[in-house]
Amino acid sequence: MEPILATEHIDGGYQGRKVLHDVTLRVNAGEHLLLIGPNGCGKTTLLKVLAGVLKSDAGRVLFRGQDISSVPAHRRMRHGMGYLMQTGNIFPSLTVNENLHLSYWHGDGDFRAHRDRLLTVFPMLKDRLARRAGLLSGGERQALAVCMVMIRPAELLLLDEPTAGLAPKAAEEMLRAIREAQMTLKFASVMVEHNLRLVHTWVSRVIAMKQGRVAGEETDPSVLLNHDQLQKYYFE
Repeated sequence: MEPILATEHIDGGYQGRKVLHDVTLRVNAGEHLLLIGPNGCGKTTLLKVLAGVLKSDAGRVLFRGQDISSVPAHRRMRHGMGYLMQTGNIFPSLTVNENLHLSYWHGDGDFRAHRDRLLTVFPMLKDRLARRAGLLSGGERQALAVCMVMIRPAELLLLDEPTAGLAPKAAEEMLRAIREAQMTLKFASVMVEHNLRLVHTWVSRVIAMKQGRVAGEETDPSVLLNHDQLQKYYFE
């Protein structure tokens, strides 16, 4: 089966500083892949290369079998990718509804139908549609950011720490909502997330990174609960 996403020998970094080294991976349709590893190991940099925000120095990115290495980010989003960045992912001066509508500008079908379907999964935003996004709580802002990514038709979502900065209860609710949306919309995902205990029940596969390289692969997500097994990826 052809993967929905694949990379071949990706090198990349920032202003001459190499971060990624010969990264090769594949993601199958409907799969939920988790990237783990210590801070600075290249997880976010890899997501940026996949999304087209950062151009790789070498290697290829394939999406649905097509080489998209030179395709800019906005065209990747139009053709079935979604990307949740760590920061700068909402427009604070616009209302919740305006943020969602702006994100949907190239979508197909009825905006309200897509919006209302997401609001059943993220009910904390139902009564906030007319509120300026800058006045939302931290959890509501993050829910809005995730909805802005999901409201566009997507076969693959790249999620960079969707629970960053959230209290434990809010983080759990956020991941529950993302999981529910995945079950309904059937998209694949590549996620960076540090709440390993919260995500282990629905991750399909784990890729560990270290110093910009793929250091290992785990097909049993229960490894995320095993401190001794994780130690080799984080501390050795």
